[in-house]
Amino acid sequence: MVNLGQGKIDFFSETYDDLRIVPGAFQFAGSADPSLSSWQPAASGATFKVYEFNNADEVFFTVQMPHNYKQGTDLLAHVHWTPRGRGTAEDTHTVFWKLDYSVANMDENFAASANLDMTDTCDGVNERHLMTPELTVTGTGLTVSHILVCRLYRDAGDSWATNTANNRPVLLEFDFHYQLDSTGSQTTTVKTDKNA
Repeated sequence: MVNLGQGKIDFFSETYDDLRIVPGAFQFAGSADPSLSSWQPAASGATFKVYEFNNADEVFFTVQMPHNYKQGTDLLAHVHWTPRGRGTAEDTHTVFWKLDYSVANMDENFAASANLDMTDTCDGVNERHLMTPELTVTGTGLTVSHILVCRLYRDAGDSWATNTANNRPVLLEFDFHYQLDSTGSQTTTVKTDKNA
């Protein structure tokens, strides 16, 4: 998207945004829930509350794609996370971040769930903001307002060494990067292809 001046925007340039799912939007099953933990970055200043994930901890969420989505394009799923003060100690250790999801357009059926393995490796730096590799949810046939139902979890068996309170990896946010081609849709439920 390029600003051409005088309020005009070129939507033919490839442009992306985040469909963000912050921890406050998570649904908790009541068992295998992540723990709300205290984090004081660099051991100074304010203390924040964040969700740390033990092996097999899981959360659930549902999201709807905004109307600025370029229909039919892929979604790129990823986790933002931090080792907090464990970065050095957990250098090269892995975290098995996983996503189960099902997706459907309006008036269509949800399919059997698929799984994405967003395993990431700690880079050995304390307090680092890390992002997992982006993995593709195919956008073929997807339209605006499609819904994704999701289960996000830390799978058992990764190589994180210390799984005690205040030493586990922290999930900061989950996102889908998605491509834009307009500021919205022509009606409340239908978007016309600008190239048609």
